[in-house]
Amino acid sequence: MSMGVAATAFGFASCVDDLNMQPIDPNQTTDVSSQMAEVLTDIYLNFASEGNGGNSPVKDFDGGMAVFQRAIFTAEEMPTDEACWLWDPSSFGEINYGRTVPTLDCVFGFYSRLMINITLCNQFIQSVDNGTFVLTTDTEKAAAEQYKLQARTMRGLCYYYMMSFYDNIPYADENTEIGAMPEQLPRAEVYARVTTDLEDVVASFPANQVPFYGFVGLDAAESVLAKIYLNGEVWSGTGDYAKCYEHCQNIIKRLGNGGRYGNGLAYSYQSLFGANNDQFVLGRGTDVREIIWTLPQDIDGGQHLISWAGATFMTAAWLGTNGVSVTVPCPTMDSKYANVTDTDELLFMDGDSQRVYKYFANQADYDDALATYKSEDTKDWMKTVNEVINNIAYSFDPSTTGYVSSQWFNCIEGWKCVVARKSFVRKFEWDDVEMTRSNDTRVANWQTSAHGFTVDNPSLIGDDWGNNGYLAPKYTNWAYNADGTINYLASPEPTSQLGGDYAVIRLAEIYLTAAEAILNGGGGSQAEALQYVNYIRQRAYGDTDHNWTSLSMQDLRDERCRELYQENVRRTDLIRWNQWCTGYTWEWKGGVASGTNLPEYTKCYPIPSRVITSSNFQQIKGY
Repeated sequence: MSMGVAATAFGFASCVDDLNMQPIDPNQTTDVSSQMAEVLTDIYLNFASEGNGGNSPVKDFDGGMAVFQRAIFTAEEMPTDEACWLWDPSSFGEINYGRTVPTLDCVFGFYSRLMINITLCNQFIQSVDNGTFVLTTDTEKAAAEQYKLQARTMRGLCYYYMMSFYDNIPYADENTEIGAMPEQLPRAEVYARVTTDLEDVVASFPANQVPFYGFVGLDAAESVLAKIYLNGEVWSGTGDYAKCYEHCQNIIKRLGNGGRYGNGLAYSYQSLFGANNDQFVLGRGTDVREIIWTLPQDIDGGQHLISWAGATFMTAAWLGTNGVSVTVPCPTMDSKYANVTDTDELLFMDGDSQRVYKYFANQADYDDALATYKSEDTKDWMKTVNEVINNIAYSFDPSTTGYVSSQWFNCIEGWKCVVARKSFVRKFEWDDVEMTRSNDTRVANWQTSAHGFTVDNPSLIGDDWGNNGYLAPKYTNWAYNADGTINYLASPEPTSQLGGDYAVIRLAEIYLTAAEAILNGGGGSQAEALQYVNYIRQRAYGDTDHNWTSLSMQDLRDERCRELYQENVRRTDLIRWNQWCTGYTWEWKGGVASGTNLPEYTKCYPIPSRVITSSNFQQIKGY
């Protein structure tokens, strides 16, 4: 069992500090009989962070890439129309094309991360059941049962992805002996076991108990179960849309109230992905509880629950500082600017020439500024304002393409690793043929051809970044007001790693899941499904003008893509809709620039070669 220990009070804790990992020497600490809560917290840490000191729990694999969210992003997003990874072919191979081989590091990475987390959950449950933890009071015993439900919920999410990735699955639960090799089972059997287990978990959680921030409870468990049932036709051979709809309805009844529109959704899309998005997490006590399962991150107040995944990855991977400079203002000693402070310098910008002027009362300071302004190092383009962000004027270098700054997102890091594919960009509703303007707030943070980026994908090569796809970041490091406007004063200082939470499951996904179950005959009505989708569209546009009057399955699929992009569901969705291999193509699918069909075996990933050679597992057919 992983022995990372966190500082936490017995029982649930209500602040993120309780999830901070502290280093511990397992050679010195072997007795965990009084540390049940700490051992449980270690499981949560294996979803939210790296190992101690940034080390990877996955042998010979990058610590940042091995964090749960980022490992799953590799498998769920990179092969699809939504995104790709432009570097490291030795680690990622042809995963951008929807193809892969068992020897790739990334294949070992996401497989191992899932199996590690499953093992930790199993061992915790076993430790409770076999008396490893000393439980002397009824309160402690009751807490132990609640903790087991949490561990089973987290394990259920891991098996959601295992069932999506493999059709012959290494399976272990609390009945598997510690150290024993998991049993490889057909996907349909794993589906039956996992859904049976989660049904019991859902029935066992207290109905009115709201988990403390950072932990999972009834709504998370029932959401995972609904996600699994939505894919029942693929994973078990039988559609379980009625069960999917039933569990979605239970969640909606509990959480579908409050907020701007009275349906439980946050007031704005942008605020769900900012530095202060924890205000919308179930368990925070606000009237909006859209984020049902969160992976907490925190950098404030000396607390450092951070990683190179989550919000950090979701901003830095898209961004970079390229082709921009803070505008060099023209110095002036004109007395009419004497009462204008430096922070208000944009208030005296000459609108005709797009020059910014800065007042100096001191002759020596003015002379120094004028020397800089006239220096040969200060190009003419540096004196012209192209963009104003956070009251700072920026200039664009005409010799480059792709104008962006990580500073615009309140970030330091910018890796230039990910771009969007044109087929994904085209799914949104644009006001111009160049696809630069839209009333859909879900693209508010994108960098388009308006900033020099090319929507086409002539290559998926890192050296071509800026010329091979739009940037589609949805996370930032700004704090947001409820209406989606940036609260600059409340925003944190930019750091390499960010403190925004990663939203694993949102109520918006449950609405879309319920709508899909309805359209597949799971219950409800067409009008109800339309209402759920219009909830999503109303929030995206801020009005009802873009609401639909009818709903087709393809409409729903496209809206699900727009709403849940980069939330680690895309590959699973495309396979469920039978659009992964045939029926829909996107740029570089199958390794062809315009896209081509994929063979059926690519619906599953291979089991890593290193696992095959050290086990009696059978490789997935086709590999």
